[in-house]
Amino acid sequence: MRPSAPIISSLFLLYVAFGSGSGCSSAPANILDSDIPNVAGMNPIVTRDIVRRDGQIVGVNIIYRGDVIDCQINARDTKRAFDDQGWWFIDEQARGTTTVLNFGKEQRRARIDIAENQIDPMMSPAILRVSLVGGAGDSSAKAQNQPGGGTQPSIGPEGFAPPSE
Repeated sequence: MRPSAPIISSLFLLYVAFGSGSGCSSAPANILDSDIPNVAGMNPIVTRDIVRRDGQIVGVNIIYRGDVIDCQINARDTKRAFDDQGWWFIDEQARGTTTVLNFGKEQRRARIDIAENQIDPMMSPAILRVSLVGGAGDSSAKAQNQPGGGTQPSIGPEGFAPPSE
C-alpha cells in the first residue's frame, strides 16, 4: 500500500461524513423566488405549467413528496407559511388521510392537497395548484372552454381522489 492511501481514504471518509453537498437538503421556503410558499415539510419533485404575468407567478402545478405522519401538522405549518407571505386562508377540508387547503391573494388562488401515504409515510404526496380566479388556470374556466363542456380527468400522484368540482 502506498503511503498516501491512508490520507486519501481518510479525506474521503471526512467528505462523506460531513456532507458532499448532495445529501439531505431541504426545499427552499418559496417556489421559484415568488411569494408562493412550498408545502411545509415536503420536497417538490415535479414543477409544471408555470404561467407568469408581469413577473408574478399566476399559474403553476407542483407535485411534492415528503414525510407526513399527520396531515394536520403539515397543514398548520403550510397555513403559517402562506399567512407570512400575505395569502389569506379560505378553507380547509379534511377527508380521512387527506387534507385540502385553499388560499387567496389578489386574483390568485392556491389549492393544496396533502395526503398521508399509510404504507410509507416518508413518501407521502402533496399537490400545489395556483391559478387566476376565472383565468385560464381555473378549472371552471377550463371546463367551459372544452368542447362539450366536459373536463379532463385529474392527473395526480397515487393517494389522491380527483378534486371535487
